[in-house]
Amino acid sequence: MLNVTSKVAAIHAEYGPEELDALAIYGDVHAALEAIGLHPYIETRGGLAVCAYAPDGSLLIWAGQDALPLERRMLMGWHVTHTPEDSNRPPWRCVVRDTTPADLCCDPPGDLRLDAMTEAIAQHLASCSHTPVGAGQ
Repeated sequence: MLNVTSKVAAIHAEYGPEELDALAIYGDVHAALEAIGLHPYIETRGGLAVCAYAPDGSLLIWAGQDALPLERRMLMGWHVTHTPEDSNRPPWRCVVRDTTPADLCCDPPGDLRLDAMTEAIAQHLASCSHTPVGAGQ
C-alpha cells in the first residue's frame, strides 16, 4: 500500500516557485483538507489544482471550472473529484461536489465555502464504493 505521508513529503520537497505561489493563494484549502485527515499537496502540472491523498491512497482533486486560477477573485466555483490515481483516464472517477456555474459569464458564482466542500468529501469517502470504508455498502 502507498505510504501517503512519505509520498506527499516527497512532493512538498520538490516544490518550486509555482507551487509555493499557489500554496500562498490556496493555503486555506490545503489546511481544510489536512483538517479532515487527508494529505494535500499543490499540483501545477497541466493546470493548478489542490490534490490530496486519502488514507487508502486514492486521490481527491480540487479544481475550478478547469484549473484553479492564480487570482482567487477570479474563482467562480470549484469541484472535487475522487479517483484511484493521477492520470487522464483513471478506471473510475467520482464527482464529489461541483459548484461551478454552468455559464461562467452570466451565472452568479457558486458556493465557495470550504466547510461545505470538506463535509461533502468526508461523506463521500465514508460511502464511496471504491474506498475500503465504503466498499460493499
